[in-house]
Amino acid sequence: MIALLACTALVVTSAQGGIDAQPTSKPVRQVAILPWSFTDGTDTAIKTAQDTVKALFEKVNYEVVPEVRAKTVWEESLQKRLGTDIPDPKDLLALGREMKVDLVCAGKAKWRTRSVWVALGPKTKADCTVSMVLVDVAKGEVILDSKDINADSTRVEKGWETAASLLVSAGFTVLSGGPKTPHQQRSAQMAIGKAMEPWLKEQAAKPKKIDGGP
Repeated sequence: MIALLACTALVVTSAQGGIDAQPTSKPVRQVAILPWSFTDGTDTAIKTAQDTVKALFEKVNYEVVPEVRAKTVWEESLQKRLGTDIPDPKDLLALGREMKVDLVCAGKAKWRTRSVWVALGPKTKADCTVSMVLVDVAKGEVILDSKDINADSTRVEKGWETAASLLVSAGFTVLSGGPKTPHQQRSAQMAIGKAMEPWLKEQAAKPKKIDGGP
């Protein structure tokens, strides 16, 4: 009878989170992306830019919160309106705290597309200029502030090697050539990659801990 009572007490202690309780798994890191402002891009190019940002976060193990949720909290809970400029970091921090996420991302992209004459006739080219801010909610810090990062669709851009590798591993095709839209898509991929490169490079260099390890 005494042994049975002791066993029962041990089960109750475990169920209440005592020393014998099973450890809980670490929650997945989340990022809320406030809808970006896009200027002079085709619908397809804009979709490529959105997919590129999302894919890069996912490749470094962040769960992307649905954009519509971020927009709803921004407008209804914080009583803010979206514009063409990147919001103040204090407001982004407030959004992150309201949504209980790890990171908040805001940004904008603008394209300039034109035809230039070369030896064989007109050639299409597109530039994409990206600015973005990344806020760490727990630290209350701006951990990435990339301003006016430009990429030219007709050049081999440097400074986005980590981002390019992550996109290829995610199944993205690094586009080139063709008419207006592919040039806009390519320039957006490169500009976003260059803008996020400092943070992505740091994330890729972090050692991965083994579950259950110290």
